[in-house]
Amino acid sequence: MPDQLLNDHNTSRNPNQDSDSYIRVHSSNTPDADQLDDIQESIEELVESGDAEQALSELQELRVPDKAEVLADLEPENRRALLGSLSNEEIADVLEHMDVDEAVEVSGLIDVNRMAAVLESVSNDVAADVLRGIDWADASNILVRMKDRSAISNLLLYQDDDAGGLMSTEFVAIRQSWTTNRAVTVLRNSGLEPEDMRQLFAVDAQGLLVGVLELPDLVFARAGSLVSDVMSADVVSVQTGTDQEDAARLMQRYEIRSIPVVDVEGRLEGTIAIEDLVDVVEAEATEDMFRMLGVRGDARNIESVRGSVKNRLPWLLINLATVIGTGFVLNLFTETLSSLTILAVFLPVVMGQAGVAGTQTLTIIVRSMAIGEVTGSDARRLMIREAVLAIAQGIVVGVVIACVVFIWRGDGYLAGVVAGALFLNLVIAALSGVLIPFTLKALKIDPATSSAVFLTTITDIVGISAYMGLATAFLSLLEKS
Repeated sequence: MPDQLLNDHNTSRNPNQDSDSYIRVHSSNTPDADQLDDIQESIEELVESGDAEQALSELQELRVPDKAEVLADLEPENRRALLGSLSNEEIADVLEHMDVDEAVEVSGLIDVNRMAAVLESVSNDVAADVLRGIDWADASNILVRMKDRSAISNLLLYQDDDAGGLMSTEFVAIRQSWTTNRAVTVLRNSGLEPEDMRQLFAVDAQGLLVGVLELPDLVFARAGSLVSDVMSADVVSVQTGTDQEDAARLMQRYEIRSIPVVDVEGRLEGTIAIEDLVDVVEAEATEDMFRMLGVRGDARNIESVRGSVKNRLPWLLINLATVIGTGFVLNLFTETLSSLTILAVFLPVVMGQAGVAGTQTLTIIVRSMAIGEVTGSDARRLMIREAVLAIAQGIVVGVVIACVVFIWRGDGYLAGVVAGALFLNLVIAALSGVLIPFTLKALKIDPATSSAVFLTTITDIVGISAYMGLATAFLSLLEKS
């Protein structure tokens, strides 16, 4: 076995390629969001007025992450004009700091030959993400023009939301049978950057993952020590098919900076860095938030009118159907409303308060399920807890609304009906906030999907039924008061 790393994927970028521009901006203040917006507007105006050279100069003054954000927000034609003046290495740096959707948009503005050169300079996982997002014919044309395409081709075999699709194949793996001195020598001669050595992995002769260690473990080891002597055999790893959310939970639970990815036989295939999973957690949280509101999980702030209609209209129609159902329920009590129109004044109170309380419970449960804090076995415990909480809140809120109604109308029976209906609806809302997400999960449906629509429907129908039912039952007393 030659003295080399099992996985030494050197990039073609020069680490000093952007040193002049970095030194130039290092002393300047870091722009905030408003300042970046101003810079973007200035660059847009310069490009549109024909002064692309000055626009490029302003763009070059920014740090790479800021440059990426400004480029992502530019109009496509203005972005194309500036990309033509950037070097392949500069575009590669920008792509490393963009979201996948943004990187895909940029790739669509660059010809195939140049894009192949750009992707040669980015990390393999970023290149794979970009190729997954574009038309397969274009991706194939780009891939065949790349010199080192085997690692990227392997990544394309995995789903983008699995550990295999998220991992980087640029990692450090050393043999457990090497001496620590030999391992340090190999690392020193590898040409890898220090950030690539923040976590080292030990493998056996078959490439199976057997341990984890850090650079100081090698540097300060006793002379003659083996890698197996200083490594930790207690390794937290995931398989290539593991969902990215599960990988993120493991990293959070064990507070590790990177997690190795292995195949079904335990061979080390790649690693996932903590910064990649921070993006995953943010994206998943955003997706769940959108879905709770009935918006497609990958919806963006700005999209075409046609896309927005296709995305949002179905949920509006579903909500319309639930509102019509609520109207039918209310229609059953038209005689009660006709006899005592004051009942209509307090109906929104009963429905609105329960809606707020139910949404609070629902949000907490969906979030807890998303990050793995609760499972199906916790449903009963959570229902009891939320029921007790709803009873306590219902008593307080019921007393308050009863006092308000009595002071305003001087009607004790009406105050009791409003307070009773509100109390019942708050309890039902709390129980629904627990039951709905667990029921959806049992049916193999994402708990975040349309939960809010179901909750609103239940609280509205139950609120109307409880309120108008009590009013009908005590109508004779209400009419006399």
